Amino acid sequence: MQIFKRHLAVLLLAVACFLLAACQDRPTAGSAAAERPVKIGYHPNPLLGPLYAVNGKGSGWKLVTFGTGGDVGYSLLSGEVEAGFVDTEKALKLIKAPGGERLKVAGVIQFPYGATLVVRKDLKLRLGDLKGKHLAALEADCIINHQFNKDARKHGLDPKSIRYSYMPFADMLPALESKSIDGALVKGAHGVLAELAGHKILYQNWEIKAGADDCCPPAIAQAEYFLVVREQAVERVKPLVAALTTTNDLPPSSLRQAIAANLGYPVAALEQYPTSTFAAVSEDLKKMLGEQRCLLTK
Repeated sequence: MQIFKRHLAVLLLAVACFLLAACQDRPTAGSAAAERPVKIGYHPNPLLGPLYAVNGKGSGWKLVTFGTGGDVGYSLLSGEVEAGFVDTEKALKLIKAPGGERLKVAGVIQFPYGATLVVRKDLKLRLGDLKGKHLAALEADCIINHQFNKDARKHGLDPKSIRYSYMPFADMLPALESKSIDGALVKGAHGVLAELAGHKILYQNWEIKAGADDCCPPAIAQAEYFLVVREQAVERVKPLVAALTTTNDLPPSSLRQAIAANLGYPVAALEQYPTSTFAAVSEDLKKMLGEQRCLLTK
């Protein structure tokens, strides 16, 4: 009996040691989350040059592709990704949606403003041929429209002879593709996307400055995408924010090479366009969104 008790005690001691070692070796849920790469959602397009430039440059993040910017937003709310690039109009709605209070804006992808008239790929038009044509615009009292009307008159075109439909910039390219409109007055970034989709740029003015009206407030006039982060992932996303900021020191040729490598566009097709930059949250944006909705890295 004594021998049996001694054997049982030894066995129990061995089991206890094994369990203790297993508990010490097993990572906690929090440490496991900290060790795995943070998932960054995005919809591939040439405006995300800074993101492509840091792709593969760090082990702390993993890019996850989605079909639309809206899909990125839904995935942020559901927790499928910890951060993501959402186009500005959708991002402003996203952070006000149920569950959006757990999201923060960590930075902005910016592109020069500009005014651009894009016409459908199947049409052969000059400015003087726009009489009676159907164009899309953001709204009637927008600086893009005012600048275009001013420049059109210089070329003998009466702006009142054009039919307009008003819609968000994001809806204009699908309207061109469906042939619902003949052309669209957009800011520069959307002109890039439209031309790369095969449509034609008929007019551009890069000298235009945003902020003279309410349709494009200065805080977001050049903002094409917000980097939106789930609250619990804030610390893990900061290295990505720091890496994106360093891309502003790269020459435009490096950004174009990164875009071409990730999207398959010929570099020559990108050389006629400016390149995007990444910016941390500005004071104007902080005032617009509220400090509690922003990830401040300084």
